[in-house]
Amino acid sequence: MNTFFDQKNATRMGKVLLFIGIFVALFAMMKVLNEMKQFDGASIDPAKVSTIDVTGTGEAFAIPNIATESFTVEKKAATIKDAQGVVTTKIADILSFLKSSGVAEKDIQTTNYSANPEYSYPTPCYGQVCPANSSAPKLLGYTVSETITVKIRNADTVGTIIDGLGSRGVTNLSGPTFTVDDVSAVNAQARAKAIADAKVKATVLAHDLGIELGRIVRFSENTGGSYPMMYTAKDMAVGASAPTAQLPAGENKYTSNVTITFEIQ
Repeated sequence: MNTFFDQKNATRMGKVLLFIGIFVALFAMMKVLNEMKQFDGASIDPAKVSTIDVTGTGEAFAIPNIATESFTVEKKAATIKDAQGVVTTKIADILSFLKSSGVAEKDIQTTNYSANPEYSYPTPCYGQVCPANSSAPKLLGYTVSETITVKIRNADTVGTIIDGLGSRGVTNLSGPTFTVDDVSAVNAQARAKAIADAKVKATVLAHDLGIELGRIVRFSENTGGSYPMMYTAKDMAVGASAPTAQLPAGENKYTSNVTITFEIQ
């Protein structure tokens, strides 16, 4: 006579109990892992713990290896065609000069080109009889201008190139702006100094306040640089007998300002 606890039912019951045991073990494991994560530094919420903010500043210096210069060629004429012809001829001469001075084609870029009409507007007539069409604007001509930005990678040629641009009829010169081609390394130096500065301040502050610092729960950084002088062509003495412009590049200063948030234990 078969009973509820015969061999077949016993096997089935054993499988059910095994499944329940596995489920309970997995649930317990998940709970333990969740509790462990609560102590992980990556899961710290600064809003739920006591913290203190400390700022640090670091500076690094680098000798510029690029001078950026921009210039404009402009011409006013009765027609757009005439104005464009003059500008195109001057630009062609300047580009030839730049390439012969060692400036790569990739470092010469047009940043603006415009062709605009110019009008004169007569004085309005008040209290008198005005001639027909007296208030209509009169076309004076067209102004065409082209602005080009140049990167000069040989510091020894900056003054000569600027003199050459001035003698070739450019309307104005802007620059040079001295920069470092790859600032990542110098920025990293400034950042490292800023972090070290913040840590020293944090240690001193913790001692003065009688507290102990825990883990870092937040970090932010602001970076800055230096900005060389600007001038226009009219400020330069450019001519056949003028001496070559002297343009010392000096050093650029790169600054990093960091804020580090520490947990208070």
